[in-house]
Amino acid sequence: MCLTVSNEFNYLETWVTMLTSTYKSNPSIGLAKTVCFYIEKLLHHDDIHFYGDKRCEYLAMRRFWYWHANIATRPKAK
Repeated sequence: MCLTVSNEFNYLETWVTMLTSTYKSNPSIGLAKTVCFYIEKLLHHDDIHFYGDKRCEYLAMRRFWYWHANIATRPKAK
């Protein structure tokens, strides 16, 4: 039996792809936080349980993007 991913899950993945492409050309803290938000939505979506590999990838992406969002908000050392 072949399971298909819901349209909502595909939509969220498309958003993450678009946001990461936008970040590449125009990096910002707000954009990094938005990427984190959508990755969290993907990780909490019901369809993620059907794809163990994708879940691992999104967990790694979440770590990376939270690092980007937090590193930029830290005060600079004097």
